[in-house]
Amino acid sequence: MSQRFEALEERLAEYESQIDSVYRLYHIPVLVALMAFMLWVRVRNYTNHIGPSGEPLYTGNDGYYHYRSVNYVLEHYPYTMPFDPWTGFDAGRRAGQFGTIFDQAVATAALVVGLGSPSQETVVTVTLFAAPVIATLCAIPMYYVGTRLGGRFGGIVAVVVLALTPGSFLTRSVAGSFDHQIAEVFFSLVVLAVGMKLLAVAQREAPIYEFVRTREFELLRRPVAWGLALGVVLTLAVLNWPPAIFLFGLFGIFLFFALSLEFLRGHSPDHIAIPTVVAMVTAAVLIVPFLQTTGLQPTDYSIAHPLLATAVAAGTAFMAGVARLWERQELPRAAYPFGVAGAGLVGAGVLAVVSPDTLGFFLSQLERVAGLGTTDTVATIGEAQAPRDPLGLFYRNYGLGFYTAVLGVLLVVYRVVSRTRPRADYLLIAVYGALMLLFTLTQNRFEIHFVVAVAAANAYVVGWIYQFVDLRDVRTDIAKVKPYQILIVIAILAVITGPLVATGATLSTADGAAQPGEMQQWGESLDWLSEETPEVGAYGSGDEPSLEYYGTYENQEDFEYGDGDYGVLAWWDYGHYITTRGERVPVANPFQQRATESADFLLADEETEALEILDEDQPDGEGVQYVMVDYPLGYAGTQKYNAPTAFESRHNVTSGDVGIQVVNEQGQRLYGAHTQRGYESMRVRLYQHHGSAQEAGPVTVNFGQYSAADGVATLPEGAAGLDDLFTQHDSVEAAREAAESDPTVVHGGVLGQQAERTEALEHFRLVHAGGPTTQSPFDRLVPGQTIGDNESWVKTFERVDGATVEGSGPENTEVRASVEMEMSATNETFTYTQYADTDDEGNFEMTLPYSTTGYDEYGPEAGHTNVSVRANSSYQFVAPEAGAFGQADVTEGQVVGADESPVTVELEVPQLGPGVVGGTDGSAGGDTTGSETADGDTTGSGGDDGTAPESRVAAAG
Repeated sequence: MSQRFEALEERLAEYESQIDSVYRLYHIPVLVALMAFMLWVRVRNYTNHIGPSGEPLYTGNDGYYHYRSVNYVLEHYPYTMPFDPWTGFDAGRRAGQFGTIFDQAVATAALVVGLGSPSQETVVTVTLFAAPVIATLCAIPMYYVGTRLGGRFGGIVAVVVLALTPGSFLTRSVAGSFDHQIAEVFFSLVVLAVGMKLLAVAQREAPIYEFVRTREFELLRRPVAWGLALGVVLTLAVLNWPPAIFLFGLFGIFLFFALSLEFLRGHSPDHIAIPTVVAMVTAAVLIVPFLQTTGLQPTDYSIAHPLLATAVAAGTAFMAGVARLWERQELPRAAYPFGVAGAGLVGAGVLAVVSPDTLGFFLSQLERVAGLGTTDTVATIGEAQAPRDPLGLFYRNYGLGFYTAVLGVLLVVYRVVSRTRPRADYLLIAVYGALMLLFTLTQNRFEIHFVVAVAAANAYVVGWIYQFVDLRDVRTDIAKVKPYQILIVIAILAVITGPLVATGATLSTADGAAQPGEMQQWGESLDWLSEETPEVGAYGSGDEPSLEYYGTYENQEDFEYGDGDYGVLAWWDYGHYITTRGERVPVANPFQQRATESADFLLADEETEALEILDEDQPDGEGVQYVMVDYPLGYAGTQKYNAPTAFESRHNVTSGDVGIQVVNEQGQRLYGAHTQRGYESMRVRLYQHHGSAQEAGPVTVNFGQYSAADGVATLPEGAAGLDDLFTQHDSVEAAREAAESDPTVVHGGVLGQQAERTEALEHFRLVHAGGPTTQSPFDRLVPGQTIGDNESWVKTFERVDGATVEGSGPENTEVRASVEMEMSATNETFTYTQYADTDDEGNFEMTLPYSTTGYDEYGPEAGHTNVSVRANSSYQFVAPEAGAFGQADVTEGQVVGADESPVTVELEVPQLGPGVVGGTDGSAGGDTTGSETADGDTTGSGGDDGTAPESRVAAAG
């Protein structure tokens, strides 16, 4: 019996030992499982981001420049790109917040995976997995931060919040989102973790200045060591992302409150001041070798970084010194924070006098990220906009966890201010949470950082509640666990994460975010650009390229381009696309460099002005030779159509001047329409009409209300179908009169109708149309009815000299030149038309941008473009009023300026028989004449589909 009893005791002891091991180590398998879930959610759709030829299809545009930076590091390992002449034509650009240790780390991973010689396939795969892996690693410092606030269970809950949130932390870290933003969060978490440890050590070991004077360095060893560690991780955070300079500001604000509380509670500020001064000085010293400019720049490694770190160190030392003085003078401790704040204001005043630019810089940066407002240009960047519905955003991303986080911050603040020895590490998290909330309300990009504050605050709430649920007895007797204790644990998890789990928001958001970006629409055109246009340095000559794609160039303000170098103008969103996949030099880029020049060109309403913009400050090279316009910029009502008006500097136009936003009576946006000024802009004349002249149309649009000032039109109640919106008039003049007599009636604006004729462009021609075709927005007015043509997503235009036409015909009459062009990529056609008037002697002159023959003689090898848009006939010249006709061919050499000889043409009235001549309406004169008359009417109608405005409206109605 005794042996059986002893065996039972041994088994119970072994069982208790196993229970104790589970209790001590349960967090490890749980943490591993959560990290595995985080990685799986993010990478399961990674194949969506690999193109047919193995090219990357990132979700945003910044990923492409990181891809370029990674390849540069691989070419010049371990160095990053100091300066890039392959963007920002005609000045070049420092890489700034690209080409940082983020790209070095990814390049190193690619070298490891590729065994020292990675293929491009390996590089692409590593870039796709970089953000998911970094996001997964965030769980480790997040767990540590959570444990300091709420114990091991609090740390687990913090990681659960991180794993389940469907906010920016998830969308910015799925495979395909190749950007430094997720690394920002990782380094911020490491800074917080090290900072909390430093503060705990500092308050426990209580270093004071006297230890330095008495050389008791052993008593300073641990606080100083953690100060050095914090300085190193702060430096790494800045080297990953220069705007992480805000972390110095975070510590500056925190130290003011922390040191004030220490002194108010009777403790020496030295305890915290000594290691933090070491940290700031260390960061300042380590950053200096990486400085790229002596100016004040938040996005470059600039003098602002060591300057702010030094200022925080000096301010901290000043507060510690003032505290000693305050104590010796026996001044009221309650007045100490006010004395320090007053001294700070005096210092700011002195700085305003001595160096107003320095003070202005830091104040402007504070306003930019925490000012609860934004500029018009910044508002065009999606991630820089303020959230329209902050509470809705926070509930979608955190569920009830947002509200429990608010409770957690309040509890933290209460604990800090109510204790005789405030926990400085707790205060650090409270200050961080308050700043991230303010930053997020100003720019929603900071929501990716706000998740850390939400997770940490929930960890504290869990720790606070957990003290009432003592589960320590589980190590000795699992039977002692009370049902209510288990229910409370379950309730905690259900409240914080229940809504996110119930809705499946994490998985659905990850699936939605795992979609390739606009490169899908741009890829075909960019491939054409890289293959069918001259290499940079070879334009017009065919010489060898002058710029090495991964060459190393010294840091400079204004790069000197050479002969044959040229730029490509597009909206700034697409600059990195052009650099990486198109391997050409964009004028504007997502750094917002040259965004103003791009906007001014796209909104220009005169070709001469547009050419002036391209020629301004150009080098001795060829200048800007290509313009790329896509669907969102070519049609009103799209998301990007109004963006250029926020950047332009020449035209003084607003979004209401170029487009009409049509809404119903409830204010819901239905579609967009053009104004006459919008039709006259270069982007519409290029994208919709390919540079062809357009005639006014006789259609008016009847709105219930219309405000020209803000460009908003409201449909009348019960309006349905075109019959309720449009009126067909007998003439253009009648349509104008109707619009002038009724402020709710607009002449033109939809259906390709214009109120005034727009003249043809003489120096721009369509050379390629590519990307998926999209439905004309006109078709969406009436579902099921076709009104306009489908449009290629991206259209590329070349700037050319144009062929000079010297013609003769009947005097004092209008001559129309037209030619039908075929777009081989889409098997579509359009007609280019231009008008000119003959003088008293019957002479006229034109400059035509499209050629009809000689294409094979010119191509990239000869320094010219292999155009994919070619004529299928000769130019037809018609003087309708006189019934005179003629035709001529224009060679490619004449258009590109290689052949300066003029094109000559003579218009004659055809003889139809004895005593009979062709009619003035152009209906007689043979097949060529008849078809040309139709083409002329088509082009004049304002549509590319060959249908006159009257028939288009009739067909739609």
